[in-house]
Amino acid sequence: MATHPARPRCHHRRRAGLARARLFAHVVEGKLLTSREIAEAIGTSIETASTWAKRGPFPLTWASLQSARAPQQPKEQQP
Repeated sequence: MATHPARPRCHHRRRAGLARARLFAHVVEGKLLTSREIAEAIGTSIETASTWAKRGPFPLTWASLQSARAPQQPKEQQP
């Protein structure tokens, strides 16, 4: 019966946590951020920030994320 060197118990949890975090991470101006960090920076809910980050335009910039928050002007109707 072979024995394996002891590994810290948190080894697998940490790796799984990092992999899960990457699923929800976004790159804004070259920096890897979570939806929560984006939401706090632009003042929206986490769900809204995640939706805006997934929608693009890519590459993401703070200006594009802020402009998504600006109210949309109605298009003029043509007769």
